[in-house]
Amino acid sequence: MKLAIFGGTGYVGQALVRMALDHGHDLRLLVRNPRKFDLSGSAVEVVAGDSLDIAAVRRTIAGCAAVLSTLGGYHGTPSLDEGTASILAAMRASNIHRLVAMQGIHVPFPGDPNNLGKHIVSAFLTVRSPSLVRRSRALGFMLQGTHDIDWTLIRVPRVVDGSPTQAAQTGSLRLGPSSSVTRGDVVALMLDALENRSLVHASPMVSSPRRPREVLPTSEPLPFK
Repeated sequence: MKLAIFGGTGYVGQALVRMALDHGHDLRLLVRNPRKFDLSGSAVEVVAGDSLDIAAVRRTIAGCAAVLSTLGGYHGTPSLDEGTASILAAMRASNIHRLVAMQGIHVPFPGDPNNLGKHIVSAFLTVRSPSLVRRSRALGFMLQGTHDIDWTLIRVPRVVDGSPTQAAQTGSLRLGPSSSVTRGDVVALMLDALENRSLVHASPMVSSPRRPREVLPTSEPLPFK
């Protein structure tokens, strides 16, 4: 399957690129500075630009079967809502229907447990980056109002390095500051979600076991110069 990936140079995005290649997918990535990115000889195409550049977004997704996004973080928060809006518009124009994205557990969805831990996480993030909280919640509301795209939003607690544990919990979970998920568990769920129709228009949380017996690095870092 040919996949468009946004946020592929980030902490989770790098692991996503590696696992997608390991699964035999062809990839096209949107990268701000392609000169710092070298995967020569692999099944990766690189497009220069960012998610706020609609022309670059369209070039990235053209001819792809699905889109994966790990956009977000404390820097570049406009990519959360404005960037995702550009991706959705480009998907409609190219008649592409499947989107799997990732965000934090602080993004509210109907049916979420009203547990203290989640409120603590939301309060901490609001103090540290009000823009991140505001824009990521705008992303959540945008997706809830989107019915013509088959989206899935994977929601995560603190992400730590590690391979898939084969024991991740998913669903409407009571997570908080002590919860975590390995990069491997996040990207494995994102790739599995691509063809899982039960996750269309769903926003599952994912969490790894508290103390995995042994967690190995997901992969070597991507080759940046």
